[in-house]
Amino acid sequence: MEGGDDATDCNSSESEKADDTALDGGWGWMVVFGAFMINVITDGCSYSFGVLFTHLLEYFHADRSSTAWVGSVFNAAPLLFGPVASIIAKRFGFRKATIAGALIAASGMIMSVFVNSLGALGLTYGCVAGFGISLPYLASSVVVMMYFKKRRSLATGLAECGAGVGTLIFAPLLQFLISEYGWRGALLVMSAIVSHVVLCGALFRPIPICSKREQSISVYSQHNKGNSISETLPAIQHNTENEILFESFVEKNHLRLESQSTENLNIGKRHITTESNSFLGGSISSLSKIARIDGDFSDSKQTFHEQSESKCKQRICRIVDVTVLREWRFVIFLISNFILYLWYDVPYVFTVDRALEIGESESRGALIVSSTGIIHTVGNIVFGFLGDLKKVNRSILYCVSMWMTGLGLALVPLSQDYLSFIAFDGIYGFFVAASEALSCVLVADILGISKLSDGYGILMFLQGIANLVGPPFAGWLYDSSGSYDNTFLAAGGSIIFLGMLYATVPVYAKIRNNLLNAK
Repeated sequence: MEGGDDATDCNSSESEKADDTALDGGWGWMVVFGAFMINVITDGCSYSFGVLFTHLLEYFHADRSSTAWVGSVFNAAPLLFGPVASIIAKRFGFRKATIAGALIAASGMIMSVFVNSLGALGLTYGCVAGFGISLPYLASSVVVMMYFKKRRSLATGLAECGAGVGTLIFAPLLQFLISEYGWRGALLVMSAIVSHVVLCGALFRPIPICSKREQSISVYSQHNKGNSISETLPAIQHNTENEILFESFVEKNHLRLESQSTENLNIGKRHITTESNSFLGGSISSLSKIARIDGDFSDSKQTFHEQSESKCKQRICRIVDVTVLREWRFVIFLISNFILYLWYDVPYVFTVDRALEIGESESRGALIVSSTGIIHTVGNIVFGFLGDLKKVNRSILYCVSMWMTGLGLALVPLSQDYLSFIAFDGIYGFFVAASEALSCVLVADILGISKLSDGYGILMFLQGIANLVGPPFAGWLYDSSGSYDNTFLAAGGSIIFLGMLYATVPVYAKIRNNLLNAK
């Protein structure tokens, strides 16, 4: 399992081949832990922006719409750069991409300490740090899927729990840091915390998704390179009675041969015969033919391996496969996610400010955000568990969860005190967790595991556009009406609609199955 970093997605054939390498345990749980901690840190920074938001309003004397752009860019950038992150992750591997992203994100936050305008803060904190976060964000989502099959939803849900835990920890932490060191000092401390994502990325030990035939040939070539035919004879003799084909030979016999000097290899080259070609193209007909196989045999195996490896790398390095957009179910899922992420950050960005609006303190507003994070964590575990149950239809589960998510936001204007605000935000926090626990799994269900990275990269990009536009638009609704009521009502109604839109997918599947059964 310690293959090269560039071998993480080398086979784009049927999803079943990729699933064959899923471990459903072992080191996979360390990968889940790494993804969990990444979500704790990155989502904790994102969802606690509402605490920073009120201080930026006061420091720069700007309106809510303009200030919201900083958080909007920061939350949107990791998603907007999703296709780029997908290409980088496939080219260099999830481990390297995550480590590089952590360093870039930390650098962006350090640069933010020295800016003196909202525009510059949007560039350093929003774009630079946001781009850095996009790499571990995508890698942590996809790599968990690579390590699990039967318990894929549960593993994803556990990893995504980090978002809720991060919200729980970072909202009061950021409030404390700002009160002690100011918002600039708080960002400096946050940059140090973000740099710890490097350690999380180190846990993403590469897992090759090549076919077994390519893996066997790779092993054979590595161990047999530079060996004369005299050393290969004992292993070959074992199978000559069955006259196995060459591919079957290298697949069933992972030869582990000691290296030999090039002098012995040159001696073997003097015994070249034309019968070696028939061996490579067909079967081993007799032991006498094997004895005459020479250096050309090794060269041919090496060529065969290099061709396989070349094709494998071509798949890795290709640009995002846009043919996934031909799948109408995936397109519907993209549209529904765009609507969701248009309003996704509304509770996190504006909760503290609305708490002040109804007469609560700023610290209580931060506690509301933290409480939402706790409930969100529970939701991730619950929906991760439900998503793995055979009797549960994931698409229907997703639709119902979105209806309840929208209902929770639509009820927020009714809250006029601390406890009711927690209750309605809690409904949102619990049911919106279905999006995080099930999104990656639903994409794999629709496209197959082999196209997951491409599909998820496109999904992240559209989510990023929605994240970029959503909070400023929500801030504009407040500026134009003087209240957050319209903001939360619009958010709730839109999310209920997206649940109805995606319901067409399970309804279509049900009708289609009934028609097939009738025939």
